[in-house]
This record gives sequence, C-alpha cells and structure tokens, in this order.
Amino acid sequence: MRLLLGLWFGFLTLWGGEGFNGKSLVITLPSPAGTVLMNERNISVVLHPTDKTKGIAILPIDYYTPTGDINLTWVAPGNNEPLSINIQTALYPTETLSVDPALVSPPPEALERIAAEKAQAETIYGHFTPIRYWDKPFIQPLDTFITSEYGSARTYNGSLKSYHGGIDFRARTPIPILAANDGIVVLAQERYYSGGTIIIDHGEGIYTCYFHLSRFNIHVGDRVERGQSIALSGATGRITGPHLHFGMMVHGIQTDPLNLITQFNALFPKDANETLTLR
Repeated sequence: MRLLLGLWFGFLTLWGGEGFNGKSLVITLPSPAGTVLMNERNISVVLHPTDKTKGIAILPIDYYTPTGDINLTWVAPGNNEPLSINIQTALYPTETLSVDPALVSPPPEALERIAAEKAQAETIYGHFTPIRYWDKPFIQPLDTFITSEYGSARTYNGSLKSYHGGIDFRARTPIPILAANDGIVVLAQERYYSGGTIIIDHGEGIYTCYFHLSRFNIHVGDRVERGQSIALSGATGRITGPHLHFGMMVHGIQTDPLNLITQFNALFPKDANETLTLR
C-alpha cells in the first residue's frame, strides 16, 4: 500500500494538480481500477492506452466552473485517497457575429424542433459506452487555419448568447472531413443550429462532433477509422460562412478539443505522434 500511495503522489506531481475552466484533465493513476469521485460524479478509471499496469481518469471541467479547489477522491480496492485540483480561469477571446435573426431568436414554430434536438444530444452525450474503440493518437479532422477558438464569448447580432463550444476550421469549399479517431457513428443528421451534424462515440464517455456539413459519407451505426473521410464541409446551420466546427464531449461536458487531443496523444510514445498522417 505504501508503494502504491508513493506512486500516486508521484503522478500527482507530474500533472500538477491544476486545471482550467473548459479544459478537461487526463490524469494517470498507478492502477487501472476504481473510480474518481468529482463533484458528485463517479468518473471511471480506465486502462492506460499504452501501459496496462496504469489507469487514466478523464476529468470534465465545465466552462462555467469557478476558480478554486475541487476536491477529488480516488476510490479503488484497498485505497481511498483524497486530493484536490486548483481551477484557474482560462483567458478566452470574445467575438461579435452577425447571423440570420431567425437563428438568434428562432420563430415559435422552430422551438419544438430545437428542444427535441437538444434532448437528443443530451441523451447521446450522457451515455457511457464501457468500450474503448481507439488505440492510437487522435488527429485533427481538417488541416486548415483555425478561424475561431474554443471558449470565445460570442455576441450574436448585438446580444451575448453563448460561448464557442468547439474549434472552427476554415473550409471555403466543400472538402473532406476526417474522423479524429476510431469509433461508432451515433448521429448523422441535419439540425437547426449545427446544420449537417455527425457525432462519433469513441467509447468511455468521449465523443467528437462535426458541424455544418454539406454531405455525409457514413450512416448511424457505422464503425469508422481514424483518418476516414466521413463527410464534406459546408455552410449549414447557424453560421457566418462555410467552415467546420469540431467539438469534443467528456462525460456530457463540452471541452477544449485540441487541448484534450494533446493530452491524449501525450499518453503515446513520441514516435507514434510523429508518424500521424492524414489521408
């Protein structure tokens, strides 16, 4: 037990016990067992992707999480260890956008559709698939300029409405969109706000989202591989111009996708990331 706890505190030193609002934390544990209790959530400890003697816990930190300490407890056979992470405020930009007024203040006839789509998404993101479909690093779905960062406070037509829950990639003409990693397609649908939308379940509470698409190359239930062309970019839904919105969800919480990808990929040997190719 002393050896286990010594390893545990060594791992805490490595990841620093710090986090930021809107950016999930991937922590490595000295055992692939148990759960991490976090704000009344039970976060399953899952197997480390490259070291079968270790575990990882993917801790979702909501965008609106206030600064300060969050108390955690790692509960595993023979172990009940409290710790805390200190949440700091990330510096996110602001954006002012002009869009179709109907997409800011939808007409009454659209409200039922919007509510149904919201409930459908919450059901999908709230489902924990106890299988991991990926076994290699993640890639970006598009290799272009980023036109809008995650977390931007967004003012639509003069009214502050939301923060940006993903990354926007420039895509002025329809170009192939690639799956960020292996997974199962759980949604491929035209939606009011996000337009042509694909959601991929990667297992263990992780989902990637692809919005504003013009054409789907896959169907719900399809198994896709990392780098597979799943759609063409487009200009559908609430937009100011053609682009791809790419997002990630962790245990039902929106998170900074590129930050999370960086943390996932750090779990793999360096040469595994250097050999990534987009096809």
